[in-house]
Amino acid sequence: MKLENCREAYYYYTSKTSDILRQIGFVGLAAVWVFRITTDGKIEIPRGLVWCSIFLLCGLVCDLLQYLVASVVWGSFHRYKEKRISEEDKFKAPAKINWPSNTFFALKALAIVIAYCLLIKFLFETFWKT
Repeated sequence: MKLENCREAYYYYTSKTSDILRQIGFVGLAAVWVFRITTDGKIEIPRGLVWCSIFLLCGLVCDLLQYLVASVVWGSFHRYKEKRISEEDKFKAPAKINWPSNTFFALKALAIVIAYCLLIKFLFETFWKT
């Protein structure tokens, strides 16, 4: 196996994970919407789903920030190198360059997992009361 194969696998799995987290984030918000309470034209979210909603939204914001920060960091790095080397020169990027976007990736995953734990808790408490 070559280092390039590891990198390709990493890119593939992080991309797929991001896609899935984004999709289930939206599905979670749809589930919250299904369980909303409408009284006299006023829409309320059940108490058990408020924190779930907050974590889902935080996860989706982290999804945006992951890509926004990565584009700014890599764009800035490209501009920095563009002024100093030619197109044909080879160089290595610093290992720390991906830390900001990886942080948002991890926070996104954590937020969505917490949200789904809260959603599952709500569903059990709502439908399987003892």
